[in-house]
Amino acid sequence: MTGQEASPLMPLTPLTSWISSWVGSSASSASNLPDEKVEDEDKWERERAFDIADSLENGLAREIVTEFMHPLRRASKLWKFHVIRSEDKLQYRLFSDDGDFLMYARANLEARQVSFYLYNPCEKVANLFNADKPAFTMSWNADRTEWRIMQERCENCQFSPKHLTCSCYGKQQVAWIRHHRKPVGDGIFNCMEIHVPGLYSDGSRVVWCPLLGRADLSVPVDESYEAQRLLTKQPTWNDEVESLVLDFKGRHILSSAKNFQLALSQKPEHVLCQYGKIGPQTFSLDFKYPLSVVQAFGISLTTLFWT
Repeated sequence: MTGQEASPLMPLTPLTSWISSWVGSSASSASNLPDEKVEDEDKWERERAFDIADSLENGLAREIVTEFMHPLRRASKLWKFHVIRSEDKLQYRLFSDDGDFLMYARANLEARQVSFYLYNPCEKVANLFNADKPAFTMSWNADRTEWRIMQERCENCQFSPKHLTCSCYGKQQVAWIRHHRKPVGDGIFNCMEIHVPGLYSDGSRVVWCPLLGRADLSVPVDESYEAQRLLTKQPTWNDEVESLVLDFKGRHILSSAKNFQLALSQKPEHVLCQYGKIGPQTFSLDFKYPLSVVQAFGISLTTLFWT
C-alpha cells in the first residue's frame, strides 16, 4: 500500500518531561486513595513507599506507566513518532519524531505475546530492570485474528491486597483488536476493528478492570462513553501504480502491506492514527486524542504478520 504527499505535521515537544506535555489532563489520583482512619495512614504510606520502590526497581513505577495510558492532549494535527524494527522483525523501539526513546517491545512467537518495556535495552541502565516484568503485554490467538493489550498492574486494584486484585481473574484491558481481510480493486486490504476504553466527561479514562463488572472489551461496543470503536480507513485501488493507496497527510510512505489508517467508527473520514513504512526497518506512527501511546504502539505491532 502506498502513500501520497500532503501538508507537514506538527512537531513534538522533547521527552525531557516524560510525555506529560503530550498527554491530556486526567482526574487526580488523590481522589482514589483509600479512606483510611488517621491512625492507619502512616502504615499505608509506608507500604506504598515500599511498593513504589519495588516498582521502580523493576521499571514498573505506576506513576510512569500511567503516563503511557493517558490519551494525547487534544490537537488539530497528528503527533508524529517513528518505530524502528530489528533485523529479525521481533524487536521494536518507539521514538518521538525528535529521536527521544519512549518504549521498547519484544515479540515472542512461541508464547504468542509481545512484551512492552519503558526502558531501552541498548542503554547501560537496562541491566537495572527486570526483563521478566513488562509494563504491558499483548497476546494473540492461534489464527492471529484477535489481539489484546493488557496492563500488568491494574490501576483499579493497585492499592488492594494481591488476593483481592483482578490478577486472579484477568488483567486490566487496554485495547482489543480484530483482523480480517477484504478485496479492494485488484488488491487485498488488511482490516482492523479496535475497541478501547472510553473517556468520562472530565477527561479521565475508563479503567477496564475485570472486577468492575464490565463485559470483555471484545463485546460489541454500543458507542457509549465507556468504550470506543475504531476502524481502518479503506484505501482506493490506483490503476496507474497498481497498488492500494492512502493519503498519509505529509508522510512520504513506501508501499507495504502493513500501512494503515484508523478512524472512529462514527467519524470514518477523520483519521486519528496512521502507520506507514518509511525505510527498510523504519515506520512512521502518527496519532492523536483519544489514543494513548501504548494503544497506538500496540495496535501498530499487530501488523507483525501482515503480508
